[in-house]
Amino acid sequence: MAYSYIWLDQALEDLSQEIGYVCSEFGVSAARKAEARIRERVNQLCDFPRLGQVYEGLSYNGSEVRVLHIRQVSVLYTFDDNLITLVAVWNNYQDPAQLAGELNER
Repeated sequence: MAYSYIWLDQALEDLSQEIGYVCSEFGVSAARKAEARIRERVNQLCDFPRLGQVYEGLSYNGSEVRVLHIRQVSVLYTFDDNLITLVAVWNNYQDPAQLAGELNER
């Protein structure tokens, strides 16, 4: 069964900020590669929604959150029926203790 996905507005903002950071620190080429890598991995979720591991102790709107690690970022998502909801893009250098608070605000 193939799933489709949607990005929450804040998740897209997270992605944009992350790509902007990579661009400012490492250049346009690195930013393009980083974004392509993230989008490629997210597309894989359509066929393999359980690809990411369950993020223990974290939920979003009552659903378990899964995390897909992609180099320096993690993409957090939930899925049910035929829909994957991408809820956050998290830079792995940030304090993970802040993540639960961030998700509660979305």
